[in-house]
Amino acid sequence: MAIDDLIYRIAIFSLFAILGLILSFITNKILKNILKKLTLKTKTKLDDILYSSLELPIYIFIISTFIYFGIFFLPIQQNILILITNGYKALTIILFTLFLYKLVDSIINCYVEPYIKKTDSKLDDHIIVPLKKLIKLLIIIFGILFALSSVGYDITALLAGLGIGGLAIALAMQDVIKNFIAGILIYVDKPFIIGHWIKVDNFEGIVEEIGLRTTKIRSFDYSLIIVPNSKILEAEIENFSVRDRRRVLVTIGLTYSTPPEKIKMAIEIIKRIIEEHPATLPPYRVHFVEYGDWSLNLRVEYYIRNMGFDYYLNALSDINLKIKEEFNKKNIEMAFPTYSIYIEKDN
Repeated sequence: MAIDDLIYRIAIFSLFAILGLILSFITNKILKNILKKLTLKTKTKLDDILYSSLELPIYIFIISTFIYFGIFFLPIQQNILILITNGYKALTIILFTLFLYKLVDSIINCYVEPYIKKTDSKLDDHIIVPLKKLIKLLIIIFGILFALSSVGYDITALLAGLGIGGLAIALAMQDVIKNFIAGILIYVDKPFIIGHWIKVDNFEGIVEEIGLRTTKIRSFDYSLIIVPNSKILEAEIENFSVRDRRRVLVTIGLTYSTPPEKIKMAIEIIKRIIEEHPATLPPYRVHFVEYGDWSLNLRVEYYIRNMGFDYYLNALSDINLKIKEEFNKKNIEMAFPTYSIYIEKDN
């Protein structure tokens, strides 16, 4: 090859490289001075995320593309050109992977995490960190695999090896994975949240924490119960906090000496006190239901608004005191266990 021809080819290559640098510089100015200003005026953060994610990969892509096409003017052997072409393909895939990596990371940071912080459950707070890492790791792995595939590397054996290794790990961590999935399902279904009073099998208390593997319940004697998430999903869950009222069912016994008129009066007194109390909800049921061993039994049923356990106890105490006060005013006697003993005297 003549020297003049070689100089000409090098000049063409240099021109391509310079054009690539100039175009990347212009692109940089356009993105910074025009597009970035436009993104600042919009309310959404998505365009800002796209700009920041695309900024570095687009610069490298423009420069590498011009250099790649400029190389074809150089006197290079065919096998080396093939290597350069494969390298360019791999670089393009890596740049796209970098763009996708930054895009996903920014979307999670700007949209997902702020939304999660507003929720009551702490489970999603625990999940988002490892889930974000897992998604970004998968993006990197698939990016590398596609890059290797683009240069002619057979990734079938590699995928098979990853599959066998993943199966072994999955079998070893079967319980961990089962509890992890159960934790995600608890978060999605929301059968309860932190602060709820629940009963799971024989465990009852207030939910303190919902983790990736376990749920912590504080019992009413203040012991901490740690239940695997998978066991919670398999059991029947009774959530006391989501009900809007608490049922009251009591029996009030009157003495056997109480005349029918006073039994009717007692029923009316109880019903009036319950209906007029601001904490109660219908249905209100007060009935004379049975002749007990030592009392005439009135069945009393009503509901108290579910505004906390202390509210329930205070309302119950207030109603019981009013019933007792009214009974005392009307001389209505409540029964207590009594026995009549008859002694037969032998002549």
